Formats: sequence, structure tokens, C-alpha cells
Amino acid sequence: MKKRVKKTVPYAQRLAQSRQSKALHEWKLKDVEYEFDMSFVIEQVNKIVHGYVDDNQLKDDEFVPDFVVIDAYQQQDLIIALKMSNICAPKYWEIGIDSHFFNKSTDEVLTIPFSIELPEMSHFDLMSGCKTAIKRKGGIKTRWKGLQPEMIENWEDQGIPENFDLIQSQVYIKTQAHFLSMRSYEEHHALLARRDQGRLIEFLKLKHRVHNAVVEKIGSAA
Repeated sequence: MKKRVKKTVPYAQRLAQSRQSKALHEWKLKDVEYEFDMSFVIEQVNKIVHGYVDDNQLKDDEFVPDFVVIDAYQQQDLIIALKMSNICAPKYWEIGIDSHFFNKSTDEVLTIPFSIELPEMSHFDLMSGCKTAIKRKGGIKTRWKGLQPEMIENWEDQGIPENFDLIQSQVYIKTQAHFLSMRSYEEHHALLARRDQGRLIEFLKLKHRVHNAVVEKIGSAA
């Protein structure tokens, strides 16, 4: 009978396999749906973002830096996760908007509420619309048109009396999503830690400057 030769696995390889197995086990424990939320006033966010665009004379095709947007939304966990692309397309969305209208002649305030629960879709689809069918009143299903068009359509359905002008729209968004990876999970929590220490925006500004410097260096070398 031929003698069997025992295969020896190098120590470095066994150590790497052990670490990989440990990391995979740790990720399985953390790879669950997490809840994120944020509340904001649309007009306040727009004022900050549009102010940055005007002050820096950005063109239509230029992106507003992440630190500007995250700060405009008061550094809440959902906007951080979305802007840093750390989560998968959320499995569930819960949206609530209270739009306040004011009549200068009578000093009356009219509030038109809007609320909806949505199935899995990306943040881009949430804002821009998609082919996902949404159940409407009466059991009818139609495609999702995007958050702003849906909000405006709700105003029209509810009816806005004459001489009432929009003054403020308060939004609450809650969602449930998985992180893309262990690295995304760790990055998100590191950013939250910086936020809690009051250092998040400065960190993102530095990251933005470094990125621009690298892009300029590559461009000049080409």
C-alpha cells in the first residue's frame, strides 16, 4: 500500500485562513437590517446647498461636496449612510411630510400632510421615480413618480385654497437597510464617532481637498 503523505499547510496560510474565517463569522453577526432616519425642513436644506452653489459658482454638472450636503441635513445617520454609499438599497421606506401654507391676508396657516410606505428602492429612485408599482387608494397600483412630484400631486388632490403660499415643508424619513460590507459598517460608525466628537465636517473637508489635489495631479501629468 502506498504511504499517504500528509500535506503541510504553511503557518502564514493557516493564520490567514483563521483570520478570514473569524472576519466572516463577525460579519455574519453584523449583517442584519439596520434602521436609519432623519428629519429636516426642505427649504432650509435648499438654502444651504443653493447658497454653496452660488458662492462657489458651480456649474450645473458639478457635484456639491458631501460635507456640504451632510452638514445641511444636520449630520444625521441616514444622510451619512447615503452620501458615503455605505448601505444597500433600503428594503423599506417610511415617509412623512407636513407642508405648511400661509395666508398673509388672514394670518391663517394650512397644513397638508403626506405619508406613504414604500418597498425596496434606491435613494435615487426614491427621489427621481422608478417603475416600482405603489398601491394607491382604491387598490390601484401605479408607478412611483419621485418624492417631490408625489408631494405636489398630494397638494393638488387635497386642494390649496386661494391666497395660501407654501412657507415650509417638514420631512421625516425612516428606512431599513443592510450595510454593503464589514468595511462599510466600520466606516459608517467611525464617521458617527467623528460626528459625536464635532470633527466630522472638518474630516470630510480634508478628504475633499485631498481628492481634488490627486485629481489635479493626475490631470496635469496626463
